[in-house]
Amino acid sequence: MHLPLYLSHIIWSRKAIGDMTRALNTTQSPTGSSASTPTGNHPYAPLQSPTPPITSANNKYADLGDIFAEVGDMKSNPLQKRQSSTPTSISSTIIPRPPSRKSEGGVRSPVPSQDGIEFRASGILLGSSRGPSPLTIGMADTIPLAIAFHEMIHSFFKGTDENKCQVKLCGDMMISFPAGIVTILTNNPSPAQLSFRLQHASNLECVLPNKQLLNVSSEPSSASSWEDSVYEFDMSALTKLLRRQSEENPSASYFNVDILKYQIKPKTGAESCPLQLVTYWKCEKNHTDLRIDYKYNSHAMHLPSPLLNLNIVVPVEGTVTNIHTRPTATWVPDTHRALWKFTELSHHSERNGVGSLRARFEVADGPGDPTTIAAQFNCEGTTLSGIDFVLVGSGYRISLVKRRFISGKYVCDGRHAEAKTRYSTPSNPDC
Repeated sequence: MHLPLYLSHIIWSRKAIGDMTRALNTTQSPTGSSASTPTGNHPYAPLQSPTPPITSANNKYADLGDIFAEVGDMKSNPLQKRQSSTPTSISSTIIPRPPSRKSEGGVRSPVPSQDGIEFRASGILLGSSRGPSPLTIGMADTIPLAIAFHEMIHSFFKGTDENKCQVKLCGDMMISFPAGIVTILTNNPSPAQLSFRLQHASNLECVLPNKQLLNVSSEPSSASSWEDSVYEFDMSALTKLLRRQSEENPSASYFNVDILKYQIKPKTGAESCPLQLVTYWKCEKNHTDLRIDYKYNSHAMHLPSPLLNLNIVVPVEGTVTNIHTRPTATWVPDTHRALWKFTELSHHSERNGVGSLRARFEVADGPGDPTTIAAQFNCEGTTLSGIDFVLVGSGYRISLVKRRFISGKYVCDGRHAEAKTRYSTPSNPDC
């Protein structure tokens, strides 16, 4: 299947990769810096990313179509009266599943950018690991490294046609260096060469290494040869960078350095989407009816893992006087939006992660128009690409690998649905 037209123009475009990277840094990367010391409660935290903001009704990104089941009875939620300018408190709807993982955090500070691509390095928080202390590594010790893969998926679902779904996937790879490596590199005139290869990288569209630090043994002639390239660190540049970071944060135990940015080839239609969405609207004079069908898709990720902190937000046009929802949603009057929150969603959830959200919004000045709903979530312990890091040579070892992905602009636009499906929601809120 051919790639969507908008992707065909960006596969090998440096400008597009620059835009992708800036989007990553703007949406996900903290800009502050601080020193960190190891703690046992957070074994690894190089990737702290603030939860991406819910996109507005005008944001767009792609289409889909899987029609799922309808369940349960509607519940009436009298609108909460506005007490102050602060949005109504948010309740959670829990989909049955074992307890979710704790979130982890870290910090970064900027490193000079090159060609519009900003790479970062910083002191981070890392727990105890095997081998010597990060502050007391000896000249003969094998240096431990921690690797982190952080990916993001943007999706735009339009109507109910799965083949129209537009998807963009991108990611970055980071290495965490122990503070003790600064002394090793500074005092050793010939430190061990740090080199690596990428594994399981055949589904990457393009890779952009940090040219300030990396030399590539051979430029790949095609996407299938990304794995053939060996990436070698400029040890002098690495030493200068880590020494500078050590001087700026002398109490830091570890430092993060962004190494690679990459873009992932999407699968056909909505197959790349870990959460598939379809919306159905019925807009009348006195009420607006909505059904959102959702499906957890474990095939979109390398290893199945639950989607955590799932939020689905629905902007509603008109003056809403009352709402009926199933399952229970929260109405946020300041933004005229309904919000469903789930602790996590996976194939262990009810009906294997397939279900529907239903709502009737009673309005005083209808009919309104269908709007664009937005979703956000994160997923820990796996990636969408499945790529891996392999050391080449000796002198270093991998002590830990961290993998995660998050949603970016993840929206579903009901205005693109055909009329026969847009208005298919039953008018009876109790059915």
